[in-house]
Amino acid sequence: MRKSLFTSLLLVLSATIYGQTTWQVCVAEPDAGTCGLGQVGVFTPGNLVIQQGDLIQFTTHMVALTGYPGTSHDIQFTGSPANNVTLPVSSNILSQVTTVTTPPFNTPGIFPMECVDGNHCLIADLLSGYLCGGYTIEVQSSCTLTADFTTTSLDYCTGDVINFTNTSSGATSYTWKLDEFVFSTSTDAVLSFGGPGSHDIELIADDGAGCLDSTTITINIDQAVDAGADDDAIFCNVNDSIDLNSLVTGSSGGTWFEATSSGQFNSSTGVIDYSGLSPNTYSFNYFLTGTGACPNDTANFLITVNQEPDLNLILGSTTIAMSDSLYINFTTSGILGTASFLWNFCDGNLATDMSPFYYQWNTAGNQCVCVQVNNGNNCVETFCDSTIFIIDDLGINTDEFVFDIFPNPADEQLNIKFTSPQTATLNIWDAANRLVQNISIQDKTLIELDVASLPQGIYWFQFIKDEHTSIRRVIIQ
Repeated sequence: MRKSLFTSLLLVLSATIYGQTTWQVCVAEPDAGTCGLGQVGVFTPGNLVIQQGDLIQFTTHMVALTGYPGTSHDIQFTGSPANNVTLPVSSNILSQVTTVTTPPFNTPGIFPMECVDGNHCLIADLLSGYLCGGYTIEVQSSCTLTADFTTTSLDYCTGDVINFTNTSSGATSYTWKLDEFVFSTSTDAVLSFGGPGSHDIELIADDGAGCLDSTTITINIDQAVDAGADDDAIFCNVNDSIDLNSLVTGSSGGTWFEATSSGQFNSSTGVIDYSGLSPNTYSFNYFLTGTGACPNDTANFLITVNQEPDLNLILGSTTIAMSDSLYINFTTSGILGTASFLWNFCDGNLATDMSPFYYQWNTAGNQCVCVQVNNGNNCVETFCDSTIFIIDDLGINTDEFVFDIFPNPADEQLNIKFTSPQTATLNIWDAANRLVQNISIQDKTLIELDVASLPQGIYWFQFIKDEHTSIRRVIIQ
């Protein structure tokens, strides 16, 4: 037969150490007399009010469970499971079982208390008994710590180094959160953002004894503007322009200003036409307007315009015989006193003449007349005519290779008459050094050529015999 279990819990203040109180509760049969003589019960139907960090100690007194399954009694706190305990009981009515103490109640709030077997769990104020389920534990906050921090502003730019200074009190450790993600556990914190947006910064302070406090601020990050690096450039002032946007290393969409007065700068497009611009140094600013808390930014450009040399080759002919010299005639402008000339004729020879002169090639074939003019101010230009053609006319004006070409000029038919039968090769070149015809002469005294299809102009008839060449000038009209 199971004996009825009546539980009498009397709760008194026993000790306070560093602000932490342990509340004692006695569990006993009603007929066992006063539980712990001299104790004063503090439980009344309703709530037991304790402070954050306090504990509750349960002790059994003359409780028997004859016929009752089990030798333990669960006491639970709804909403605070960390404080649940298992209370041992004995089948010997004269035996007192050891005490069980809950962990500290660290979370403020109101928590209903109940037993696993509610029918046999009564809380009594001395001889009065009440169902365990009719009680709650109210935990009042006893925390004295405060979480707080400062920063210089709530609005920043991308790339800014943001310092958060901890001004909390009463805490021993800290947790910093960025949009719910922990980013630091140090006392103070530092952040920097690469992109714009709004972010919540939370500081959680912990005193190590179960007390927590937190505070949150929202900061706004604006996109910083970057006009890029300053730059210097040198240009020469003949027939050219520059789009200064090509020098910008920062963001596009800025505004251009000229600090000087060139008169040839388009501030809408950023293009400066420096053709004929007086040699000087010109200053330009590239300006970007900052957004939100971000400042404006400016890149500065110094453009130096120097005098560029100009040379115009005037060659009377681009096809000559090796026996002739070509008159290298030219005009110049914009040539400084510091200028130097370097001529190249594509035959391995160089010259440094600064006025017109004659030049003779000793090698047949395609040649050139090129000159590099250096003004000594970073302005260097090269001028070239690579259509020079040199014909080898040296060698076979001997008696056995005497011939006439008639009529010259010719319009329909051209005759070539040798004084004796000849075997040779005839190449016909036009004034642009293009090979028009190649004719093999085999033991001929007279050659009749139809030239009606040839365009009007000057032609060179090149006769090659053995290793010798002879040249004649022919006009087709």
